[in-house]
Amino acid sequence: MNYTDTNSDLATSCIISNTVNLTETTSCSCDKGECSVGITGLTNYAGPASFSYTVTANQVTSNSSTVSFSIIALGASQSDEWVKINENSGGMGLGEFYIMKYEAKAWNDANSNSEIDINEVDPNGMSVPLGTHTPVSIASDQPWREINANDAASKCESLGPNYHLVSNAEWMAIAIDIENIDTNWTGQSVGSGCLFRGNTGETTVGSGSNITDSCGYNGNDPEEGTARDIRARHLVSSGQYIFDLAGNIWEWVDWDSSQVGFQIGPTDCPFSGIEQIPSVTCNSLAQADYNSSNGSYDATHGFGVFYGGPGGAALRGSYWVDASSVGILALNLFYDPPSTNYDAGFRCVYRP
Repeated sequence: MNYTDTNSDLATSCIISNTVNLTETTSCSCDKGECSVGITGLTNYAGPASFSYTVTANQVTSNSSTVSFSIIALGASQSDEWVKINENSGGMGLGEFYIMKYEAKAWNDANSNSEIDINEVDPNGMSVPLGTHTPVSIASDQPWREINANDAASKCESLGPNYHLVSNAEWMAIAIDIENIDTNWTGQSVGSGCLFRGNTGETTVGSGSNITDSCGYNGNDPEEGTARDIRARHLVSSGQYIFDLAGNIWEWVDWDSSQVGFQIGPTDCPFSGIEQIPSVTCNSLAQADYNSSNGSYDATHGFGVFYGGPGGAALRGSYWVDASSVGILALNLFYDPPSTNYDAGFRCVYRP
């Protein structure tokens, strides 16, 4: 709190009142004229909040002032981990947003305490009852899979206002941001070696202790946790790491998150098997939908490949057995929204 006293008196005490959508957890106190108070938002609350305060200096109490702000509640639980993506990341012109640090896991708050407790998260993410589980972003347990694109979008939207399945534009903003950070490359500078690919099933990689030996590492089935090969993660410009954006599992991506529910991408991209990203033959795709900022990076640089098809439901990143086809720009349009796959999951975004 800041205040101005024309007599330069130092505040000795303060009082908080008229709290809106929050509680005072530590009483207001002043030391050498600086006042502090502990406040906490209501459980799982997101939105406007405020409180009023007065300060007392030289036995004179000030007029009341009001502090107003907005609370951002990320995820379904206080245990969730989310990554901040800066405004205009990747030069995509998007506002600031937050994305799950890990692929969504399936959580059932059995004791209704809004905390992720032991045995409340499905350990392998398969055949999860839709009506009872909520997506969360935690390191442990395997990703939520065998969920179709429509249900993935609905689950993200169920977290509250401004939550949605990650959009293609948001995915591209993150991918291009990652592309232009030196430490995400095996050669430790942009364009040197190749971009990290996590859990690709490759059999030619080294032990994982030498970051220059290969783009990806040899994993088995979807993996979990933070104690993995460093290729499982990428640094973004906010200074945080995001896990498994390339490899581990495919992820459903909403082509237009401004609309409620899942929106498909182009359905007229011919299925021609594997196509290298810079050489995609689909007039319905703009460069900003799928290509690197460099414009020429392909699978040999760790960016993945393209699969066309009639379904239009976008999957990105690829999965744990695709070897050099894995990459942050890997894009598959073959399936339709009701499809379920043992190798496909999702992650959610919050847009303030």
